[in-house]
Formats: sequence, C-alpha cells, structure tokens
Amino acid sequence: MHLSSSFWALTIAVAFVPGLTGCTSAKVANSALAEPNVIMVANPQPPYTYWAPENSTIRNHPRERGIWIAETKDGSRKYYFGDQCRASDYQRFVGQPMDALPKKPANATWRLGCSTCAHTSDLVRTRMNVTHSEKTGAINEIYCG
Repeated sequence: MHLSSSFWALTIAVAFVPGLTGCTSAKVANSALAEPNVIMVANPQPPYTYWAPENSTIRNHPRERGIWIAETKDGSRKYYFGDQCRASDYQRFVGQPMDALPKKPANATWRLGCSTCAHTSDLVRTRMNVTHSEKTGAINEIYCG
C-alpha cells in the first residue's frame, strides 16, 4: 500500500501536537502550499513553486540538474535546491514563532538562525534551514540547502 506524502505530513503533525497522547485523534489542517504567479520555462519543472517570488520566471540551472532559479524583473535571483529535506512539510510554520516548530526528527538535519545573522553558505540539500526575524522571532523562511 502506497501512502501519500500528505498522509505522512498529517501523521507527523498529529504526533507532535502538545498534550495529545495515546490513541486520541485530532484533526490537523492540511493546507495547500502557496502557489505564486510565475512564468514557468523550466523543463523539468520543480516539484513546488511556493519558494519563488511573485511574477518571477523559473528556469533550470544551466549546469546542475535538480536546481532551479527564479528571476524577477529587477534581476534578483532565488535558487531552489529541491525538497530532499522535506521543507514543504513545514511551510505552515512560516509566520509563526520559532517555538511553534515541532521537535526535530532524530534523523533530520536542521539549521536554525535569524535572517540577518551570519551563517555558512555551504550547500547541504538534505538540511532544512529555518530563518526567523531577530526582532519578532517569527519564522521568515523554511528551505533546503
């Protein structure tokens, strides 16, 4: 039997609901990822576009498979390295305080930091990066890399 990733996301979300124990069931909102208005010229297309700025053009990286670039009219670029870290499962926490994140799974690699703080620029596609506002503590972005 094949279970969808949305089933597993829901199962994981229920497993981390504070105060939920035993065989109690709870309904957890499983909202769709935001899909910005983009121009898609990438082939193959990325699995998600929630990471791309509104009205950007998404292209494949010229040399590396599995990397996409969203470019806006002003020339700024945002890179997407796929969803190997399962960042799409955590997008519902964007805008919430850092303490809203569930406990990190034992086999996961996460890097947490403020959006204006220094951090290394090494690329680890299986690592989930969570950035937050230093002033408000709210999560700004969750992405792989």
